[in-house]
Amino acid sequence: MRDNDVVGVHGETVKHIRHPVLGPLAFEYSSFAVDGRPDLSLVVYNPTTPGDAQRIGALV
Repeated sequence: MRDNDVVGVHGETVKHIRHPVLGPLAFEYSSFAVDGRPDLSLVVYNPTTPGDAQRIGALV
């Protein structure tokens, strides 16, 4: 686990990773509770900048 990983907390933050090909990337991280399932969460990652999104899109 890295210092910026959050466990058991729902909300938003930014996560920074170093991709082996693309280098450093930043993602907005949103975690949502799943109604009726306290053991589950929905997590969504979105690139924080258009440049990060373009570099990720180039891999797809």
